[in-house]
Amino acid sequence: MELTYHTDYGLRVLMYAGAHRDRRVTMREIAQSYDISLEHLRKVVHRLAQHGYLITTKGRAGGLTLGAPPETMRIGDIVLAMEESMAIIDCNRQPCPLCGGCSLKAVLESARTAFIEQLNTFTLEDVLGDTTTFGQLQRLTQPA
Repeated sequence: MELTYHTDYGLRVLMYAGAHRDRRVTMREIAQSYDISLEHLRKVVHRLAQHGYLITTKGRAGGLTLGAPPETMRIGDIVLAMEESMAIIDCNRQPCPLCGGCSLKAVLESARTAFIEQLNTFTLEDVLGDTTTFGQLQRLTQPA
């Protein structure tokens, strides 16, 4: 299973904002630091804000801040908020002759649930608490 770029970027945005909690960060700053398209980043930030993970402030002194303490942001919940579908298999895509009598979907759903539950044993604070990661985030190039 591979997460989408949307989710990857969402986690990176939260990590960046969490590493710079002392100030508001801008989308342009994050886009430049991670070499991400600003237009794509807008969509990611919008989704994070919709789910309460970010607070966005418009205007000259605007920017992004975490919407909740990082120790309350569970990684699995963030992934679920960012992924449009976490289904491992799509049984409805094509008519399947096994439909109705196949247990594969239940097995894969069980694996997906275990994956999210495992991710939920970690918070954003756990990721930021790693001093190596935190230091790297702090050193990311800021625009002049």
